[in-house]
Amino acid sequence: MRLSPLTIKLLRDVWRLRAQAVAIALVIAAGVGMVIMSFGMIRSLEATRASYYDIYRFADVFAPIRRAPLSAIATVRQIPGVAYAEGRVSAGAILDVPGIAEPVSARVHSLPDPKGLNLLVLREGRLPNPGATDEVVANEAFAKAARLSPGDRFSALIYGKRIDLRLTGTVLSPEYVYAVAPGQIFPDNRRYGVIWMNEEALAGALDLRESFNEALVRLAPGADRAEVIRKLDIVLDRYGAIGAYGRDLQISDRFVSNEIEQLATTVEILPPIFLAVAAFLLNIVLARLVETEREVIGLLKAFGYRDRAIFFHYGQLAVLLSFGGLVLGAGLGTWLGRGLAGMYQRYFVFPFLEFRAGADIYLIGIAATLIAVLAGAALAVTRAAKLTPAEAMRPPAPADFSGRWTANAARALVPDEPSRMILRGLLRRPLRSMLAVLGLSSALALYIASASATDNVDRMIELAFGKAEREDLVVTFAEPRDARALYELSRLPGVLRVEPYRATSARLVAGHHEVREGLVGSPPQSDLSRAVDLKGRVIEPPQSGVVISSRLARRLDVRAGDPIRAIVTEGERPVLDLPVSAVIDTPLGSSARLDRANLNRMLREGATLSGAYLAVDSNYGDSVFRALKETPQVAGVTSQQAIVQGVRDTVAEQMGIVTLFNTLFAALIVLGVVYNSARISLSERARDLASMRVLGFRRGEVAYVLLGELGLLVLISLPIGIGLGIALTRYVTQQFSADLYSIPLGFNPQTPAEGVLAVVVAAAATALLIRSRIDRLDLVRALKTRE
Repeated sequence: MRLSPLTIKLLRDVWRLRAQAVAIALVIAAGVGMVIMSFGMIRSLEATRASYYDIYRFADVFAPIRRAPLSAIATVRQIPGVAYAEGRVSAGAILDVPGIAEPVSARVHSLPDPKGLNLLVLREGRLPNPGATDEVVANEAFAKAARLSPGDRFSALIYGKRIDLRLTGTVLSPEYVYAVAPGQIFPDNRRYGVIWMNEEALAGALDLRESFNEALVRLAPGADRAEVIRKLDIVLDRYGAIGAYGRDLQISDRFVSNEIEQLATTVEILPPIFLAVAAFLLNIVLARLVETEREVIGLLKAFGYRDRAIFFHYGQLAVLLSFGGLVLGAGLGTWLGRGLAGMYQRYFVFPFLEFRAGADIYLIGIAATLIAVLAGAALAVTRAAKLTPAEAMRPPAPADFSGRWTANAARALVPDEPSRMILRGLLRRPLRSMLAVLGLSSALALYIASASATDNVDRMIELAFGKAEREDLVVTFAEPRDARALYELSRLPGVLRVEPYRATSARLVAGHHEVREGLVGSPPQSDLSRAVDLKGRVIEPPQSGVVISSRLARRLDVRAGDPIRAIVTEGERPVLDLPVSAVIDTPLGSSARLDRANLNRMLREGATLSGAYLAVDSNYGDSVFRALKETPQVAGVTSQQAIVQGVRDTVAEQMGIVTLFNTLFAALIVLGVVYNSARISLSERARDLASMRVLGFRRGEVAYVLLGELGLLVLISLPIGIGLGIALTRYVTQQFSADLYSIPLGFNPQTPAEGVLAVVVAAAATALLIRSRIDRLDLVRALKTRE
């Protein structure tokens, strides 16, 4: 098979540019890998969630109530749009687990019917025997963290009754893909668990025999969920309905959805940076190649090759130069995706999670890259392809470097001639210099934005747990208690301070917007639990009105001064008209806060409380824990120290991996930009550098001229990169903030310093490679090169 002249030339060009091709391929591989990993992980999470929910019949609608007879389920099933409905018994509990000093908060559910909803995945052991009153299964993550195995015993305090239990197995549930205690955003599997037991035993403990306190509904295909929820509330209203809500408001599903949204944000931010840098690198490589091959292009046109053939030839070259990056990026994206799937498997508890990108995802990554590559090539080739044969075969007119401003600027800024050569080289090619600076600053910005994620979380922890929630323990009661409960808590040994709070669920309505959220009443001048904005300012609860988070304000479309209506879903269920006193950015949660005495008055009750915040002497921690384990009506105990440690452990693992990868990606950008810029400069200035050697300049002085130019580009890029990094960090924090939390901007001067060090080290390592080529410069060949 005989190859055409253009094909032979194409292969020779690829081989001659193999070093630049490697640098370009590494940058392209990072961009393609990021696209495939992110899109593939989004698809894998969505497919896994949908399959898991479908196979194990996860409910579409949840309807908590106080108490309803089993016969009410028949009425629910008759609602149009309801495919299946069942009732279950559910309650909060305190577990006393051997080996764990703190009380373990738990949610207890009745075992689902084998043909019902929210089915369990048995992982170890067996399900409780029918009729057994002391046998339970627990979610696998809790059992592992608490070091419980089938056969182990522990006790539970359920609605004031102590029950001895025996673990028979561990399970997974579609309802608890992300098992987190109420009011928290990170799981603490050691101190919060979910257990299931036979309905008869649980109903007996709660005095709910032949009754249920939560309805689960599966919708028929095409059913209007909002209409079903409306009718469900009407049917269950007589039984003390708190208000039905859809699966999208279920806490576990909300966290999975937020993670998918954040992955989508990652795709919008990072891959364009890599692809833009790759397009720039290809542009400067092909622009230089076309410049040196003007005569070749003229000869090709003289022999009859059309403009289209010339353009296609260099387009093929651009594709071949990026081909290695496409292949490497596909493999890198698959490898990163599988690693990320393993991390998500620990973070979100699925029975199965396999990374599957699909052929279309790979094609999207390849297509996006080729578009960027061909765009970069087109800018370099279009002008040459339009040249006439006679014009192309003539050497280009020498560049006009007679402008006195560059010479005067160089002479005024630097004293010696080699330094002036460096400065003149940069000023004579402003566009190329500007693009090189932009590429290097993008690498630094990428590192800063990635590493700042840890700083931002540290700032969130400082605000949320250092200034807002400063208590040691949060005690939650099974039902609202009177003021005597506060006195009983204050008498516990080691309790230094007690502050009450009153919380109630409500439907907040503003115009046509409705949000299911909680009202929290706290006393004025609170010290342990306070409303704090992202700037660290303490916001006191107003005497009248309500303070809401900016996330809640956006969902309700209200501002300070606007009225909202709170439809309370417990007790006498009053309707409260509340003016919005202030809208603040809070790090965690989206509840509405108001004065406790005012909330008690509007609820038409005495000085009742839902729980209390406790400050505890660390020397008496075990004594307080033992006492709380024995206290009736305590439904939950949360340790703030454990929460903070759990947040740090979770974030440390995730952010550490992300920062490592983005540091490597930033280094690849620096390598690609510096190496290609240096190779281009070396090919353009080989004659000048050889002349300097002949005139007596040493190797180091010659290398100084070329590498000094690159060093100056790096120095110029550093402050720009820091500014871009801070701006990108601010944008990322805004995009990654969800309806469950807001990420503050926590600027740590050490982070950009580390980024600068990473960029400088990568640039220095690349400069060493170029220095070796300068030292091996063929003086005779370089001096024979025609200008």
